[in-house]
Amino acid sequence: MRLSDSRGKESTTLFFVAVSWAVVVFKFAIAGLEYNGVSAPSMDVQDFGIAVAAILAIWLGREWTEKKNGQD
Repeated sequence: MRLSDSRGKESTTLFFVAVSWAVVVFKFAIAGLEYNGVSAPSMDVQDFGIAVAAILAIWLGREWTEKKNGQD
């Protein structure tokens, strides 16, 4: 599955950003829960914010370099 960017071109980076975003949100949602004696490691808001900022930096960096290189 490939996602299209704002210019209508297929974007592999955007696919990985979407998957990473879903994984981080899922991890944050289950953090600290316990099921049948197995518990998910805790994740506080600061860790979540750092992970989201790193994911967005990858995506925004890609958009910025393409815009800078004139691939509009």
